[in-house]
Amino acid sequence: MPFPQCLPLIAILLLAYVFSRSLRKVPLPPGPPSDPLIGHLRLMTKPHNDATFTEWHKRYGDLIHLNVFGKNLLFINSAKVAIDLLDKRSIIYSDRPWFPVQEMIGWQDILGFLPYGEEFSRKLFQDTLSRSGVRIFEDLQLYQAQIFAKNLLRSPDRFLSHVKRFSSGIILEIAYGHRVESEDDSYLKLTENLNAVVAGLGTTGVSIVDILPILRHLPPWFPGARLHRHCHWAKSAIRDMEDIPFQAVRRKMAEGTAGVSFLSMALEKLQREDNQTEAELRRAKVASFQLYAVVRRRYAVVSINAALTHAQSTISQTISATENALFCLLLHPHVQKRAQAEIDKIIGQGRLPDFGEREALPYVNCVIHEAWNPTTPLGGLAHRAMEDDIYDGKFIPKGTTIITNTRRMAKDDTLYKSPDMFYPERFLPQPEGYGEPVFQGTFGFGQSVQEDISQKLACGSLL
Repeated sequence: MPFPQCLPLIAILLLAYVFSRSLRKVPLPPGPPSDPLIGHLRLMTKPHNDATFTEWHKRYGDLIHLNVFGKNLLFINSAKVAIDLLDKRSIIYSDRPWFPVQEMIGWQDILGFLPYGEEFSRKLFQDTLSRSGVRIFEDLQLYQAQIFAKNLLRSPDRFLSHVKRFSSGIILEIAYGHRVESEDDSYLKLTENLNAVVAGLGTTGVSIVDILPILRHLPPWFPGARLHRHCHWAKSAIRDMEDIPFQAVRRKMAEGTAGVSFLSMALEKLQREDNQTEAELRRAKVASFQLYAVVRRRYAVVSINAALTHAQSTISQTISATENALFCLLLHPHVQKRAQAEIDKIIGQGRLPDFGEREALPYVNCVIHEAWNPTTPLGGLAHRAMEDDIYDGKFIPKGTTIITNTRRMAKDDTLYKSPDMFYPERFLPQPEGYGEPVFQGTFGFGQSVQEDISQKLACGSLL
């Protein structure tokens, strides 16, 4: 090629080289001191309590960088920064890192863990449950709410059992059309196993196996391989949760007795299109299981220790948002009295609120938002930077795993007055309340059809 014709290519290469050199001069976000070779490995293998994250934020700010054996981790402590990066720059941050632990239990094809661009079940969610499609299930949510209220009246001392049946019953019926009629229902045992699976995995993306994937090859009997032993059991439990309801729905559809559910609608669509291939059936099975797993997880984003802050309790057991709301109302009877007065005034005393009346209950909505605030340190699934980026004068390398500290965001004392108090009025406009913004990161950040659907279903059920 003649030299003059090479000049544009040479210029492009020189510009790319200069730009890459300039990126290297931009500092990384600050972080705690690291060890030679292993980086922050010792910090990542320690239990991260609230005090640790609070101290890190005070010392290092809204962006904290860690490095483990060359793997970059970035913790975001500000909702503004999370929105700036994960929402406004979603073209860079929509990817997911590789989750070895999820692969160990057979969750590698779950939508939330798929890399950017993988469409395994994304389109199925969009086709079957559009933004308005979740309204199909409002009647069953109301039915389950009525059963829940009756059970509370009959045996208030067993309210924890009633809450578990309520939260599991709603999503089992939405996903599979299965109505839970008693506490002895066999499907409830499956859901208990799934809850145990999730609880034993810890925070997705920051386990020692996620950080050092080579450790996934350790045998379950290896000393200290507790996570591997849990994953060995979890894989079997997940297989049961996928297969048993799936086969039951297919059997009922063949008999003509299947009710409306996400899975039945997905299978009917495949029948209409004459596209019942093994791959498509697998996609429908995984998507329906994921709908259950994700929405059920949304009921467990809060912790009882926040509800009992002013009772000086040391309890830290993770429970559901419904339970959290009940505890908060019991500890703050004036809130319960005001919410009930609003319902009596707008709805009356003869029935429960309907979905169409939610906007007419501003204080009740404030109670819901306050009960949803996450209190576990980390929330949402990790993201991955698909290319080098610079934010606020700090360099974010390609491949960095992005983790959001949603507890810090929801308790940001620059946005919320007395953030550790249960005070629903904070969301009411001034002068009646503080006029504070509703926290938008409870269900994660970034553009995700899965998060949108789970938020609509879970919040609707809490109402």
